[in-house]
Amino acid sequence: MKKYFTLIVALLISIKTFSQQIIFEGTYVKAHDIEAYDEYIEHVFSKVHQQRIDKGLIIGWDVWKVVDNPQEDFTHMLTTIYQVENQEEIDEFQPTWGDGLFSRDVTLRGQDLSSIREIVGVVKYMGLAQIRKPGIEVPSYLAMNIIKLKNEKWKSYEDAEINGTRSLNENDLRVGWDFKRRIDDYGTDISHTHVTADWYDSHESFLRSFMGSASDSNNAYQKMLSLRDLKYRVLLKKHMSLR
Repeated sequence: MKKYFTLIVALLISIKTFSQQIIFEGTYVKAHDIEAYDEYIEHVFSKVHQQRIDKGLIIGWDVWKVVDNPQEDFTHMLTTIYQVENQEEIDEFQPTWGDGLFSRDVTLRGQDLSSIREIVGVVKYMGLAQIRKPGIEVPSYLAMNIIKLKNEKWKSYEDAEINGTRSLNENDLRVGWDFKRRIDDYGTDISHTHVTADWYDSHESFLRSFMGSASDSNNAYQKMLSLRDLKYRVLLKKHMSLR
C-alpha cells in the first residue's frame, strides 16, 4: 500500500500524468446537522476507511468541507482513492466492528443518518495530470473548478489544459494543480465532464490570487473557452486525510 503513496508523492513536484488505473471517487454530501455528521466521520466512517487502507484496498481517503458558500448544494466532499482492480473487493468489504465502534455506530444510526445528512452525488474521476510544489502532499485548501466539455473535443481540450499548466513558478500562490476526467457517466444532461483543482496552503492565499488589476484573457485562454465551459468554482478546506 505504502509503495503506491510513496510513488505518487515522488512524482508530484512537476507536472505528471496519472496511472490510468487510479480512481478518484467523490461523494458529495449535504449535512443537515454538520456537528453530528462530523462526529460520525471522525468516530465511525474514518475507522472503516482506515481498515480499507490497512488491507491495501484503497490508497487514501480525504474529507473536505465547503468554505464561504452556504448556498452550495453540498457541505462535504469525501474522496476515496484506489486502484480500479480493487473495485469488487471494495464493494464486498465488511469492516471489523470493535465494541466501542459498534456501539457508537448504532447510536448515530439510531438517530437516522438521513436526518443528519443526504448524499447528493457520487462521481468517479480518472486523474490526467497533477503538480505539487516540493514538500506538499495533501494541501489545506482546494478550489475545485467544475467544467463541461464543448463539442466532444476531448483530446483537444485535455491537451490544451495540460499544456496550459506545465509548471508552477515560485511566485504562484497555488501550491498545486490537478486535472481529472469524469468516467462514471456520459451524455448531454450530465452536470460536468472534468474538474481542475487549484491547491492553496491558506484561505488568504486563495483570496489574494484573485486580487489586483484586471486584464483581458489572452489568445490561449480564448481558445480554451471554445473547448469548454467553466461552470463554477467552489472552495473547500481539508477536514481529514488518511493514508
